[in-house]
Amino acid sequence: MDVGNPKPGPSKPLDDIKSTAVVMYSVPKPPNYLKLQSNTDLNLPPSNWLSNSAESYGLQHVHYKHKEFSSFRMAHMFPDCVGEVDVVSDAENIKNLLKIPYSKGHISMMVHRVENTLLLDDFDIYKHLLRTAKNEWEWLRKFFCENVESGIVDEERLLFLKEKKLKSLKQKHLVSKFLYYSLGQNESDMLEEGHGRLNNSSLQVEGPLLPEPSPDEEVPDPTSFDHKYNRNVVWTFEDIEMLIGTDLPIFGGGTHPCISLRLRDMNKPINVLTGIDYWLDNLMSNVPEVVMCYHLNGIVQKYELVKTEDLPSMQDSKFSPKLIRDVAQSILSFLKSNATKAGHTYWLFKGKDEEVVKLYDLTSLCSDDEEDNDQNPFTVPVAMLLYRVARNMKHTQVDSRQPGTIRILLKNCLKLLSEEKYPEIVTSSHYMLADLYIPANTNPDNPQLENETNKDNAEEVYDDDDLECDEDPLKFLVLNSDKDKKFNNNYKQPPPISGTVEERCLQALNHVASGLNCLQYFRNEEKIKEEDNIPMAKSTEPIPMPYNEKQPEATKKKGKKKDKLKKKSAEADNQPSALLPKSTTEALPAWQELSKTNITWKEHLKTLLYEKCVLIYAILSEHHYINKNYGHSLRYLGLLVRCLLIMKKLKYSICTLEENCLLGRAGDCCVMMVQRWEGCENYRNQFHTHMDEDLKMLQQLEKDEQLYVIQLAESNMKCVLIYDIRTIEQMLLKAIECYDEALKKIKHPESILRRLGNSLNETGAFYLNKAKMFQDGATMIEYCKKSEPHLKRATEIFETVKDEANAALVFTNTGHLHRLLAYAHSPSGRGELTSMERYHYNKSFVSYKKALSVIAHRSHCPAIWDAVKWEMSTAIFTMATILHENPSKENIVKSEKEVLETLSKALNSCDLDESNPKFPLYQYRAATIYYRYAGIYHKNMFNEENDGHRKTLAHLSKLNYQKASELYLQSMDPINYLTSQMQLFALNEYIADNTSVPGPKLNVLKSCIKIIVQLSEVCFMIVNRKVDVSEKDVSNFRPQKKLEVFEGCDELVVLAKLRLQHTLKAMTKLCLTKPPFSKDAARLAELYKGCYKLTFQLEQEMDFYAFVKKLGDILVEIKAKVADE
Repeated sequence: MDVGNPKPGPSKPLDDIKSTAVVMYSVPKPPNYLKLQSNTDLNLPPSNWLSNSAESYGLQHVHYKHKEFSSFRMAHMFPDCVGEVDVVSDAENIKNLLKIPYSKGHISMMVHRVENTLLLDDFDIYKHLLRTAKNEWEWLRKFFCENVESGIVDEERLLFLKEKKLKSLKQKHLVSKFLYYSLGQNESDMLEEGHGRLNNSSLQVEGPLLPEPSPDEEVPDPTSFDHKYNRNVVWTFEDIEMLIGTDLPIFGGGTHPCISLRLRDMNKPINVLTGIDYWLDNLMSNVPEVVMCYHLNGIVQKYELVKTEDLPSMQDSKFSPKLIRDVAQSILSFLKSNATKAGHTYWLFKGKDEEVVKLYDLTSLCSDDEEDNDQNPFTVPVAMLLYRVARNMKHTQVDSRQPGTIRILLKNCLKLLSEEKYPEIVTSSHYMLADLYIPANTNPDNPQLENETNKDNAEEVYDDDDLECDEDPLKFLVLNSDKDKKFNNNYKQPPPISGTVEERCLQALNHVASGLNCLQYFRNEEKIKEEDNIPMAKSTEPIPMPYNEKQPEATKKKGKKKDKLKKKSAEADNQPSALLPKSTTEALPAWQELSKTNITWKEHLKTLLYEKCVLIYAILSEHHYINKNYGHSLRYLGLLVRCLLIMKKLKYSICTLEENCLLGRAGDCCVMMVQRWEGCENYRNQFHTHMDEDLKMLQQLEKDEQLYVIQLAESNMKCVLIYDIRTIEQMLLKAIECYDEALKKIKHPESILRRLGNSLNETGAFYLNKAKMFQDGATMIEYCKKSEPHLKRATEIFETVKDEANAALVFTNTGHLHRLLAYAHSPSGRGELTSMERYHYNKSFVSYKKALSVIAHRSHCPAIWDAVKWEMSTAIFTMATILHENPSKENIVKSEKEVLETLSKALNSCDLDESNPKFPLYQYRAATIYYRYAGIYHKNMFNEENDGHRKTLAHLSKLNYQKASELYLQSMDPINYLTSQMQLFALNEYIADNTSVPGPKLNVLKSCIKIIVQLSEVCFMIVNRKVDVSEKDVSNFRPQKKLEVFEGCDELVVLAKLRLQHTLKAMTKLCLTKPPFSKDAARLAELYKGCYKLTFQLEQEMDFYAFVKKLGDILVEIKAKVADE
């Protein structure tokens, strides 16, 4: 391509001006440039002028200037840019602002803020305020007439009329013809290229279908022309990022692949404003060169190539790029510092020849004149844009702080929209807010919500609409003096969504309830469909006539190709947006389509909200269960059930929550409350405490339950719907009911079976404990009968799931059940063991043995093993005690044999391992069994006539008394130890009394002394308070008291003194008998006499502890004297 040499002159590089552009959308590619021959007449239209085939290059846009409210359309088209860029606007608006230092003209723009992005739109005062009906834009017209000078009205009118003048239109047509002449590409190639390319880096969105704002609601003036730019570009000028729309035609080819074309009249030099236009247009589109075609009255004269960086230094149009940069930064800083409130409409205005730029906060200034938000035509479009940006950001979010931003966008959207007029968008916004707090993929068992803690509580105090609420609604920027002034950007990044799990759930629940309440404002969908089916005439389509036009055959053939072009063009025009060609690889969402099903938006959103509510209640119930707030958990489970019942009535609901999990958790809450019944009052208060959000949700639940005729009492999950927490029995039976219902809904029931088995065991144990509270046998039997079926079923369950530990516990409780039944069947006047008692004791032994056999070895489950062993030992010992104390009178020998056998079993059941936690109890029980053994042998010795048998019985009795005494002493039981020792003493004393030979008799009496002196150890234990002695024994002690019974410690120590004195006296007399039986008899008599004298010290009056101490001392002294004998 030959366009001539560049214009000579100094080249001034733009090293200090930073400018880059990223194309978001453009026509397929620049067409090849065709240089026109000299003297080409541009007044004549080219053959391709305004043809459909060339429309894809955007040359037809030369005819249009007014692109009102385009920022809203661009923001809707690229919602992912909103919040990221500083400005969204038409390129012409940006150029008008940057030309302020060189232009004395007026500026009129509407400014809106969406997050950190400003939307700038040209506002034609004359068109919108002075040529419209009185009821249109009334709120702004009144403000305009009161605050703006009348001269501006005339200026606006002249500008409007100037645009309509024939001369202006002729110039536009001339430029258009020049551009069409310059096309150098075959039309067939152009058709193959398609309509445009979209450079959209958005990720494929995921999420539920949500409503789309109506096209009429996206812009303030729906009647304005829906303009599609040739290119949408993210232009970075210095540190300012702008999403702009530009129609600059770009050509290419040969050695100049990217140029812009300009048609210039040779009679008119280029002025500064035109040079800035050319320079900025090229910067915005990354065009390095401009080709200027000069003409005289429409006749082409010559071409000139100028580099973009040389445009500021061209003759007659010199300007300072730095000044333009400074103006851009100053105006942007001014706007960002003062246009701070989302949803507010600001008017940026500069009068002709004025040096002051004014920014009016129209929302604040005109608030008294607005009856509602609909008075401001910008309110709804801003709200819709906030909604779209939030929705787009939510489904493509990559930054952890974005949820906080989305929250603010949606909250501002809800402030601006009336739920009665825009229920779809309001309901959808509430759903998205709920989803921000509780995302759909949250696991109720482990929510892991980000930023759970909220130390500064920033979310509650932050709201971008509250920033500087008392600020002046009118701001000024003085161009000369404020040029270098830096304004503070009051925009503050919203904090991330924070709070505890419960706080976030309650916030989400509040939005769910608000969304459900908004459903009442949805219009009747069937009526809407009927209205939509009525054929209506469209202004953009011809009305078909009832006849067919006749055409010659030749004309038909000739028109085939043309018809194809028209057909393709018409198909393109019928697309929702020519800028967004629908293809299989499209990345933009199409959430507004629900054509695959017959579901309405109302039904769809209702389903989404109830699904969210189910998730929230599931999280809350699990959260409170983990934190042991079982009353709260059970209440939320009840609400969850009611939500699920409503969801079953909805057509397309999909609930991933399994009912068996819900029922199982309800049963768990009941069981855990029983195990911590001391806190039942707290649980009851929790259960009846409803948060405000709960009450709000309950209203919606009750409405829908009436709507769908839901009978809670007939539901299969009615067991969860508890109305009060009253008794342990109620909660246990409710738990069993919940687990039983859960078993019907699960394929692998092992977990539920275990929990059901535990609740059955708990219920059985509860009835056993109730039985133990009564002494009445009939009442005990009644409760035992209630317990037995639960324990029996629990046994079957644990055997099925092979849970040895729990099976052992149930067998233990079953053994305990039979012990209680044995006790209940005992006769009122205690006699010998009845047959029913014997039956139930034997049944209990069988149950305990089964429990031990299930565990097999203590190492497998030590705690349960020890518990079972103790229960079995207690049962056997109790039966042995009854048999011992109430022997059969019919067959004494058989009865005694049975007693000995049962005592032997009881002794064998005692675990005397010191590591056993019940070792002290076993030790005491074993001592008692030995004592009973000794007593039986002792008693039988009196009745035995055979000397040999009598000696054997005496030996066995002594042996068991000694074992009993040893164990009682280890158990620190002074009374039983003294009793056992004195019984052993009495046995030896009896033997001595029945021995007539002096020598052997003396030996037996010596044994008696040895038994007595062993009491010194327990005496010192009593004195040193190492063992307990009852206060009664201490206070009632009298050394000279007559003894009738020997039960207390005081009586036993006096008895020991008396028997000691009696024995020593008898030994002295025996040694003094004549003739002496031994040569040492005299010496022994003196020895025993001396010992006897020592005991006289115990005859003095003294208190209990002094007596015991003196007794101990004397016993030690006697032991020392007789040690060698």
